[in-house]
Amino acid sequence: MRILPPVAPNPEQLPILLDTKPGALLVRGAAGSGKTTTALMRLKQLCGTWLSRRRRLGITDPVRVLVLTYNRTLEGYIAQLAADQVTADPNLHLEVRTFGKWATELLPSISILDHDDQVRLLKPLCRPLAIDTDFLIDEVDYVLGRFPHHALGSYIGKRRIGRGAAPRMDTPRRQQLLDDVIDPYMAEKQKRGVLDWNDIAVAALSVPALPWDVVVIDEAQDFSANQVRTVLAHLATDHSITFVMDAVQRIYPRFFAWAEVGVKLNDTHTLKVNHRNTKQIAAFARPLVEGLPMEDDGALPDFNATGRDGPLPTVLAGIYSAQIDYMIDHILEKVDLTKESVAFLQPRGGNWFSYLQQALRRAGVDWVRLTRASTWPGGNESVALCTLHSAKGLEFDHVFLPGLNQEVTPHGAEAGDAQLESLQRLVAMGIGRARTTLMLGYKPREQSTLVSLLKPGTYDLVTL
Repeated sequence: MRILPPVAPNPEQLPILLDTKPGALLVRGAAGSGKTTTALMRLKQLCGTWLSRRRRLGITDPVRVLVLTYNRTLEGYIAQLAADQVTADPNLHLEVRTFGKWATELLPSISILDHDDQVRLLKPLCRPLAIDTDFLIDEVDYVLGRFPHHALGSYIGKRRIGRGAAPRMDTPRRQQLLDDVIDPYMAEKQKRGVLDWNDIAVAALSVPALPWDVVVIDEAQDFSANQVRTVLAHLATDHSITFVMDAVQRIYPRFFAWAEVGVKLNDTHTLKVNHRNTKQIAAFARPLVEGLPMEDDGALPDFNATGRDGPLPTVLAGIYSAQIDYMIDHILEKVDLTKESVAFLQPRGGNWFSYLQQALRRAGVDWVRLTRASTWPGGNESVALCTLHSAKGLEFDHVFLPGLNQEVTPHGAEAGDAQLESLQRLVAMGIGRARTTLMLGYKPREQSTLVSLLKPGTYDLVTL
């Protein structure tokens, strides 16, 4: 599967590369603004700077560099990019990890509670609160990820930013969540001798380990406060840490303020130019996030900041099999698979890919699954199958989003619903993966609420 070739820094990126002083730096920008490319360029620059510092000061230990990514797919992608762009040096120790993999490597042998078991434990505890269970499970994740576990009571009086206006969590409900859901959940985990991923972040904070000189965190908006606290605890006295993010693309309930976790930023750089999307793709994505509460580190996709024109995105209305057949015919007729990359993105994985895989095989189109792949595939396939969550940080020439139905995008009905806002960000992020063309599909009378948010005139509608 193709990856980005090395590129020369543009005028927006140069100040970021030249800012090599120790401390914390924030790089923010909307989809398509080159955040991951900038992160890799900065990584290369910092490796050279710190190796020079090592020689100048006569330090004998190698320079330790850690790149943390949001998920395993992005880990594989960035690891391959880093291997291609950062010159190997015996005095440089470079690791690319997801936070989960890095943190678990610090800990002794542990039993990890997977997501499905976590849901099974939490559901019966959540039901008596008479609020949507999926929302409450997300709220538990928000609480356990934001607050140190010895200070969970801070949740009662803390402002909940980034969690939507509904369902409403007033003080009595917050107290009930702590007393009747979180406390029994924590006790049950202790009884079973298991840790969930929030526990792992907290446990890894106090583990003695060699410190890191340089850390780059990509897609930092989806790291929790406790994860960032743990990274900070493992930095060398003199260090450089770079956060690369866009809060508009936040898809997990993990908002926190920098001061809250002890980060004092030296500087903030904002990338404004959209290098990836055409004007038409950026305009198509914008209504999905327009009007959402803006956070300090967010940036809307700006179709005025793009330099390329292209065809309007296509929206297909028809049954799922017809959507897939239309999309594959388009690939065979219009896409040069020897030069261009294609991604099929779906809100959920599992059986949702089954028909698609069969149809691609019948058409003689080679494909590769990227979801949960920690090593970037090295084959010649040009078509990737991926969940929306696993597509973060990646980009493709052509993106297809079939099956955008309400069944796979459930949410509450109240204004300001947290789940709907999260879905809007998720699908806008997926649309923003496309460089040249975009095609989205839904089944009439079963379409996702998100389809109604699309702006007429920004797409061509095809009824199958």
